[in-house]
Formats: sequence, structure tokens, C-alpha cells
Amino acid sequence: MPAEWSPVVSKDDSELDRLRDEAKSLILNVGDIIIDHMADIRGILLTRVRHIDMVEDDVYLWEVKLFNNKSNKPDNTVMEEEGLKFSIVIGTVEWHSVEQNERVL
Repeated sequence: MPAEWSPVVSKDDSELDRLRDEAKSLILNVGDIIIDHMADIRGILLTRVRHIDMVEDDVYLWEVKLFNNKSNKPDNTVMEEEGLKFSIVIGTVEWHSVEQNERVL
């Protein structure tokens, strides 16, 4: 009789699902400030762009104005939204939302 594979759900899988759900609930806004502790860069979210991908369907990208980077001159880059949100949830990117600041005032 052949072996039968069954999915195994570990504690790590449920934690990963929780992190994904938390990342999906984040709403990024133009003007939000991000600090990437791994790359040692800071930036302001400028524009959200919809990109159609053959594999992933719709993918959203953010144009980011970088400042206080190693070259000390402002520069632009593009970051994929889903990856950015996940980085925020796990703590490698610090996020300061313009929406959160407005609610505090």
C-alpha cells in the first residue's frame, strides 16, 4: 500500500498565517514614513501603483522617496506592497502612518 501524504500544520504555520492576516489588514498611505532597519534606510511613501503580473494577478507597488541613506542624497525606489507590509508586521521595517497621527490629534 503506497504512503499517503497529509498536510501537517505546525505552530509555526499558524503563526505565519496570523502574521499574513495582520499584514493584510494594514493600510498604507501616501505620506507614511518607513524605516528599514535591515537596509538602514528611511523613506516616505509617494505613490501606489497597480502592476498586473502574469503569475500573481494584481500586484501593488509603492514609489518611495528615500532619505538619510548611505549616499546622503535623496533617491527613489520601488517596493512591493505585500512584502513591505509583511516586513512591518515582523518588525524589520518601522512604520509611521499619517492616518494614525491624525487620529491622535
